Amino acid sequence: MKKFLTIIPLVILLCFLVCLCASTTLAQAKEQKAQLFMVEDISVLPSKVSDFEAHVKTIQKFANEYKFPYPIYVYNIDDYSYFYVIPVKDFADIDDFNKAKMEWIERMGQENLMSILKSGEGSYKHLRWFIIRHRPDLSYTSDKPRFKPEEANFMSIPLCYVKPGKEREFEEICKEWVLHDKSVNRADSYDTFVGDIGTEMPFYFWVARAKSAADFHKQQEIYGTKAGEKFMELWNRTMALFRKYDEKTGWFRPDLSYILKEK
Repeated sequence: MKKFLTIIPLVILLCFLVCLCASTTLAQAKEQKAQLFMVEDISVLPSKVSDFEAHVKTIQKFANEYKFPYPIYVYNIDDYSYFYVIPVKDFADIDDFNKAKMEWIERMGQENLMSILKSGEGSYKHLRWFIIRHRPDLSYTSDKPRFKPEEANFMSIPLCYVKPGKEREFEEICKEWVLHDKSVNRADSYDTFVGDIGTEMPFYFWVARAKSAADFHKQQEIYGTKAGEKFMELWNRTMALFRKYDEKTGWFRPDLSYILKEK
């Protein structure tokens, strides 16, 4: 646990730890392996959104200028939360992240660090960090995607708090969903993630993407006409496994993200 606590100082100082791997994000998960992510969830004051986003751009500026070696993907959620997601290879890579963080701060210097700190003062209420893992084996990929990944910044995010001891059953139903959606040629893909350290385990969530909220709901209507009676049978069995369920919507923010250039 000591290893993970070493993340917190930078989070508190800089308010960032940024899905949804060089090309994999919450909105664009492609790798066929269980990609790990560190996530910082920051609750921003509604009246301070513009100030907070200016703060993020200050971080982005210095990350570019002083070559921070990890990508930072930024998302904003409909409850004024901002998610910063950093992909890591594995838990051991967190040590490498901390080393890179300290080297970056040293290159940047105290004056620039204080500039970052000042830019974020009073713009958020609280923050928390956690770790998630992408599960490609529980995710669905359309054979004929309607859009390119960079065109789909809107996200629907169902949050699934599974009853303790029901994880295996839930995962088996997720696989049934994938098979069902393949059988009806569902147009849009979705990714499944599982919560790790810092989440209310057992916890899973799905990310379904679209060009906009209107585009998403239109496709849901089309899917509903194709899904048939099997949809409700699967849905009722799925909901029976939850101790709590919630839904969020969000947007990937490339304008606030720090994306490494491909070599």
